[in-house]
Amino acid sequence: MQDIHYWSVAETASRLRDGTVSVTEITQAHLDRMQAVNPVINAITTPVHEALDVARALDDAGMPDDAGPLWGVPVTTKINIDQAGYVNSNGVAAAAGAVSDADSPLVTNLRNGGAVIIGRTSTPEFSMRWFTSNPTDGVTHNPWDAGLTPGGSSGAAAAAVASGIGAVAHGNDLGGSLRHPAYCCGVATIRPSLGRIPAMNPTQSAAGIERGPITQLMAVQGPIARCIADVRAGLDAMAGFDDRDPLWTAAPQSRRDGAGKVRVGYAMNPFGGALDPKVEAAMLRAIDGLKAAGCDLREVSPPHAEECPALWGRLMFTESETLSRDAIMAQGSDAMRAYYEAFAAWFEPTDLTGLLTAMQRRIVFQRAWARMFRDIDLMLLPTSLARPFANDQDFNRPDSLPEIIAAQAPLLTINLLGLPSAALPTHLEGSVPLGVQLVGPMHEDYFVLDVAERLERELGTIWQHLPDLAG
Repeated sequence: MQDIHYWSVAETASRLRDGTVSVTEITQAHLDRMQAVNPVINAITTPVHEALDVARALDDAGMPDDAGPLWGVPVTTKINIDQAGYVNSNGVAAAAGAVSDADSPLVTNLRNGGAVIIGRTSTPEFSMRWFTSNPTDGVTHNPWDAGLTPGGSSGAAAAAVASGIGAVAHGNDLGGSLRHPAYCCGVATIRPSLGRIPAMNPTQSAAGIERGPITQLMAVQGPIARCIADVRAGLDAMAGFDDRDPLWTAAPQSRRDGAGKVRVGYAMNPFGGALDPKVEAAMLRAIDGLKAAGCDLREVSPPHAEECPALWGRLMFTESETLSRDAIMAQGSDAMRAYYEAFAAWFEPTDLTGLLTAMQRRIVFQRAWARMFRDIDLMLLPTSLARPFANDQDFNRPDSLPEIIAAQAPLLTINLLGLPSAALPTHLEGSVPLGVQLVGPMHEDYFVLDVAERLERELGTIWQHLPDLAG
């Protein structure tokens, strides 16, 4: 029988419903797993001390008839959102004692849905990198190979869930921070449409500090899990209404038939950078899998693809230079300050006229992609153009930053456009996970998951092949 800590959300719910196991037993199994493997991967910064008390209270109350999908299911949250009684440091040493006194909307939704939060996962400084390390919590390791990055900035969330610490992990995505970690750790995720999951941090808001307007347009919260069905359960649980986020959107589940003859466009590399042959092989596997699943595949050229990553960078770093630079220079490590300077210089922040012009270009690009989805239902793209990088490569080899940025063009493009995108693994190349992303029209999150699940049935999942970390 599969170890409890690797049960799917559906199996966990089934066992709870038939009374063969209690929430307390399930929670204890995940806490035991955390104790066994976290010293190896260093993903959890803080265990949630009241997790067993929450589990016992759920057992005492009993499973309600209308239980949500994560009732009694262990989950993790990232240390850049507020959770009452726990630090929200955003990976910054100066904020290592910044304890939140209220829950963010996402944490509220998880608690209200009966999820058991068991741990807090690490993030890089200012949650700004495709790698996961910070001066306070150290380096998070990829469970497949400690020499590889687990991705970032939600690398610890992906490493934890891949390793059996929690069934669903929370992460967020401004420049690929859900999809890149899922790619690097061989698990699945969705970058939801803007507004699908409510977002804000009460401690920030109370201090009169809100996220920048560009960040608000391009950043989302989301779930990471070992399979698409569990990603769907996580999305369902996280997406409840909260009036603290005025951008929350009650979008319909889908206007398209995910079980029918889906038209999938694909582009191997419309971004102009170098494409790793192993990534191309992952795309070919996905194409074959989608064909086997009954989808209609056609090669397309997504509009403005080569321009999108640079536009993302211009918008983000124009905002960052105005709103974030001083904090990064004052509170960041030496490596983080140097990284930020190089990153900002690469994307050439602009003035007010340039910013407004860039915003105009963004809507032009969004409209062009919306029109593209008249002719196809989904777009298949690489998640990254490169295999997972060496751990902390951006800090250890700063000369390689242009190569890293170029490889992440598929990630940045989707954040610029604000579209839903599911990332899932295709196969292992030795001990290195590889995968793809499926991008859909705005607000068609559940349709994207429907098709991703069809592809997953053809390709299978890979987490079962993870080496024994507790051995």
